[in-house]
Amino acid sequence: MPSAFNPSTAAMSPTTQLLPREFASRAIMRVLVIDDEPHVLAVGKAMLEAHGFEAVMAHSGEEALELVRVGVEEGRRFTSAILDLTMPGGASGFEVLEWLRACDPQLPVIACSGYFQEDVRDLCQAIGFVDVLPKPFTLESLSLAVRRAMVQDAEAATIPAAMAMS
Repeated sequence: MPSAFNPSTAAMSPTTQLLPREFASRAIMRVLVIDDEPHVLAVGKAMLEAHGFEAVMAHSGEEALELVRVGVEEGRRFTSAILDLTMPGGASGFEVLEWLRACDPQLPVIACSGYFQEDVRDLCQAIGFVDVLPKPFTLESLSLAVRRAMVQDAEAATIPAAMAMS
């Protein structure tokens, strides 16, 4: 069983080594994984928890939107989200991205799919995804994508404060 997240040691853990110390020490590393495939959710949860993240799973865009809404209301925002682009029978990943942005504009969202082509990374980033995670993903590629998203979120949070000081 993975050890529980300890904020006092977060700045020293491999998971947060790319984060500024002041952000890492207070970070609640909650990652939302949105995918219609139960095995992808199970593997993603196990990998994220092995790296000290709190992993929350959603089987649909609608479920994800509700989880993000409640997280914002309760002051327990997600640190990042990993969103499958193709979920048959429901909203597309692109639609879900719009919903998530409307609910929590600061949430870094990573696009995830097994169907990426070479030019898709630029397209995904142009429409608001912070990164692209091809399936099948490895422990290393998953943790790296989440860390990069967290760094971008930390940098975005420090920009307004720096501008206010000038």
